[in-house]
Amino acid sequence: MEGSYLDKYVKTALMNKVFFLFGFISLLNTWSCYQYGTNPPVLIIAKDSNFGTYTSEILKNEGYNEFVTDSFASGKITSPYLKQFDVIVLAENRVDSRSKKMLEKYVRNGGNLIAFRPDTVISELFGLTPKGGYISEGYIAIDTTTHPGKGITSEMLQFHGMADKYFISGAKSIAHIQENESSPERYPGVVSASYGEGHTIAFLYNLPKSIVYTRQGNPLSAGLEKDGIPGIRAMDLFTDGWVDTSKNILNQADQQMALLSNCIQYLSKYSKPLPRFWYFPDELKCLVVLDNDGEYNNQSDFEQQFRDIDSMGAKMTLYILESEKVSKKWVNEWTAKGFEIASHPDDTKNAHNPTWNSMDSALAYKIARIETQYGIDVRTNVNHWFVWCGKDETGQPDFGAQTELEEKHGIEMDGNYAHYDINSTQGLNYLGPPGIKQGNYNGSGFAMKYVNGKGKTVDVYQRFNAVYDQQYMETKDPEGFFDCFRGIVDRSLNEQIYSVVSIKAHNSMYYFSKVPILKMLAYAKKKDIPVWTAQNLLHFLKMKDEASFTHLNWSGNQLSFYINSSLIQPNGLTFMLPVNYNNNVIKKIAVDSIEIQFEMNRVKGVDYAFGTVNPGGNHTVSVDYELEN
Repeated sequence: MEGSYLDKYVKTALMNKVFFLFGFISLLNTWSCYQYGTNPPVLIIAKDSNFGTYTSEILKNEGYNEFVTDSFASGKITSPYLKQFDVIVLAENRVDSRSKKMLEKYVRNGGNLIAFRPDTVISELFGLTPKGGYISEGYIAIDTTTHPGKGITSEMLQFHGMADKYFISGAKSIAHIQENESSPERYPGVVSASYGEGHTIAFLYNLPKSIVYTRQGNPLSAGLEKDGIPGIRAMDLFTDGWVDTSKNILNQADQQMALLSNCIQYLSKYSKPLPRFWYFPDELKCLVVLDNDGEYNNQSDFEQQFRDIDSMGAKMTLYILESEKVSKKWVNEWTAKGFEIASHPDDTKNAHNPTWNSMDSALAYKIARIETQYGIDVRTNVNHWFVWCGKDETGQPDFGAQTELEEKHGIEMDGNYAHYDINSTQGLNYLGPPGIKQGNYNGSGFAMKYVNGKGKTVDVYQRFNAVYDQQYMETKDPEGFFDCFRGIVDRSLNEQIYSVVSIKAHNSMYYFSKVPILKMLAYAKKKDIPVWTAQNLLHFLKMKDEASFTHLNWSGNQLSFYINSSLIQPNGLTFMLPVNYNNNVIKKIAVDSIEIQFEMNRVKGVDYAFGTVNPGGNHTVSVDYELEN
């Protein structure tokens, strides 16, 4: 018998309340997922000041594209939010009492924290006691017997900025710091410690700031003529002993970024193995880029050089100074073959004092000429004479001003840093020795984005032109020109001093450079290294940096994750996984449910399994580990 109308009313009301309750819970869950939902395993806590947000560029360079960046100021950071992350990287920050309690709780309950020049109020987390005082512009020596230090150079490396002095009170040393190479006083530089159930690592100097200063030079020299070579150039930023040139062949900045990578991988043993993207396309260990300044020459002058380069299976970028001397037909023919044509802005009339407005006009004029005359979207840049604007819009010194102007005009890769120091008042070879031991005076073999003087990342990649024809032409040393190239390539291939090797040429100097350049291209071909345009490199880096790892899950000795990529690029996107994880080794890797063959390579002391996917799509990856025998 059916119930009464009142019964039906009560039941309906109760059901509505249940539905409302479920709906409310669902809404809460949705809000919770939005606020605290499935996050990447790594959190960066940083702000632009002190170059903290540049940490994200370091992680992208190192291939850890599974992070999110936030700041204490956002108000989003709470204890439940922090709890979701396997590893937190804390850039240099003032830590108030609330943030201190959250960080202590996070680590005590099993979290893993890496900090750069941590506030002294949280020194206990790192097993340290403040001594007082600091070391400025010092050296760091990495203990290669430690797990994170394994595979990194044992030679002393420069760091820029300040490092606080501490006593160790429970920490273990990974590296020590000292004022100079001969100083008898040593202090902790990088340390690891346990705190409660968690683990910490502290870099007692500001790593991102030091990397930026190593790569970009001394910000106090911005806009100043320092090396005595006519014209203000980026090379003026490396004067007055800014770089210890005896370390050029080590890639000082890259060694320290690799140490951070090893620290992240070391701490991941307390949560789950973390995948990385490899530095280069496919499984290459080196890349070569060739560019050419057209100067005042015309297309008939360029023809033989282009034919020679093309005959070697290589590609080249031509930066055109006088576009009226080069026809659209000629440009179309060579761009169809994969060569790049771009502009060569000229602010040499203001080379002694390039201003924001003068460089702005020079960029706008030349870029517009190339885009209008040839229908080319200009994305890479080298200025005539390497003229470098070191002043912002208000006239204040800023070593990133030039790149902000380039960003304004749509430029995404800059090649104005080059190795040229002939006849400098700074002394012979102030940027480093020539030939086989030349190396990279900016401490890096990688193309990474610039930063302005306020610590904000600029969306323009720095491509360092290490192998420069004029440097060797003026000393009549073609063999040294080739040896410079060979030295950087060989160290990249054989010594894990990885580098994108950029050759800078001039068509007007082809009488000198032809033999050594063709010899370089033959050497690259023999070693199976592609020779790209600057634009090719730009496209690869944008693809690599845009790709990401999501939905990482570790269960029953199986790691699963997604690779997300939306930018199509002809070369493969290579991911890498630690072969060994807590007494387990990789047994099988499957991509999109199909088992793949994988290569094993040792990178800075860590054994990785390499797998490659096609970019421009999403992939599922599962990795089976099993106990070692």
